[in-house]
Amino acid sequence: MDCWMAYLLKEVTFFLTGHFYTGSHRHELGKVLSVGSQGPCKIPANCTQAHAVVRIKATGKTAPTLYLGFAPPPPAATIQMPTELKRVAADDGSSTSRIDRRRIDHPDKPMYLVVEHKAAKKKAGKPSFSVLTAGATTPVVPLHLSQRGMSFAAVESPQGSWIVGVGGEGQGHTIIYDVAASKEFHGPDLSTNKMDPVLIPFRGQLYVLSRRPSVKWGASGLDYLPWFERICFKDGRPRWSCLSEDLEPPPIFPCRINPIEYSNPPEICVAAYATVGSHILLSVQQENADKVKRKYKGTCGYDVDRDLWEMVHDMNLPFLGKAVPLRDQLFLARSKVRDGAAVVYSMEVGQSISGKSELSIREVKVVAPKGRIVLGELLFPLERDRFSTVLVRSADPGSESKLDKVCVVHRNYDLVRYNAEGYVIIAKQQGQVYKLDDGSCPLVHPFPVVAAFTMKAE
Repeated sequence: MDCWMAYLLKEVTFFLTGHFYTGSHRHELGKVLSVGSQGPCKIPANCTQAHAVVRIKATGKTAPTLYLGFAPPPPAATIQMPTELKRVAADDGSSTSRIDRRRIDHPDKPMYLVVEHKAAKKKAGKPSFSVLTAGATTPVVPLHLSQRGMSFAAVESPQGSWIVGVGGEGQGHTIIYDVAASKEFHGPDLSTNKMDPVLIPFRGQLYVLSRRPSVKWGASGLDYLPWFERICFKDGRPRWSCLSEDLEPPPIFPCRINPIEYSNPPEICVAAYATVGSHILLSVQQENADKVKRKYKGTCGYDVDRDLWEMVHDMNLPFLGKAVPLRDQLFLARSKVRDGAAVVYSMEVGQSISGKSELSIREVKVVAPKGRIVLGELLFPLERDRFSTVLVRSADPGSESKLDKVCVVHRNYDLVRYNAEGYVIIAKQQGQVYKLDDGSCPLVHPFPVVAAFTMKAE
């Protein structure tokens, strides 16, 4: 590999002199760089020693920066008005060894953030959500068709890549943001409104599940039956005229209750979910368990090949929220018994002797940088063996001021090795910190970033 000396110049004249050695032979290096020039000064790979002396003749107020290393510095990641996401710093000083550390290159799949804005009067025409692209100079894209209470997911198929928003406090509809075209479209309407639904993209389909299923018809039928629906993206972006497909509800939802239970219905909330093999696994939390007799517990699985729900375990899933796939049967999630700490699980759905599907799950020991993985508020997978975390830091703006002090800490991790002793080694790559500037559309506090994912831009 060649050793590079890269330089950035602006309104200065740069005199670069020095030398390098190949064996015992000394070679002189000299180059005069004028205002506004930019480029590398190459040293052969077989050099044994290199030395550079820099002399600067300033013709402006901006001082140049000299980078000496094995690669030129990456361009600054910036997003322009009205809301701006700027890279502030990189590499937060992880103690990972040099062998395991790797430099972050700009990925083929950029990172997209969905941010939520403060409520505004409808006549103001302000969007509820917008899409930002980290590491790009593209403008922020306001999602004018979005509404409060929506959930967002990334859906990819051979026909394209989309950011999909589903549900909300108004009529149950879907919005689809085409990443390649940078356009927003209406998607298929849901059969019933769903507030903050659980979205599970899987095999070119988007599965939509009520987060808090209701057995009674409330305002606008919010979270009433059907609780489980599916939108197909296999043939490309579904049109507004398309229909979502109603599916059977999970068996751990209150779908079969008697009149006495109906008078005091159970309050169910989705607690954990994952996609393992051909199954969508699901566990719930019963929030009024002390007031009702029937207990809703255990783990059920939806076999997408057979369109069938079945109970796969007597106990609930031991984690919170979504489990992120790493490789084969390994998943990363937030432990329920360890206050949300990162834990790796091995999960597999197999067949018993009787032919019933059964979940096998166990915790895997993890060796991580500084002994832990910083999850933040958002966790999403990258390509095989890699995942990302997003931590949002913000100050309370008060009742009248805008939220203008927001930092988005983005970290990438690698699953370096899974050895025969049954534990995994995870290394942290170079992290990045972005500043989120609140422009003309104020952001909510304390967590304005509601979704993050990577996907192909073409």
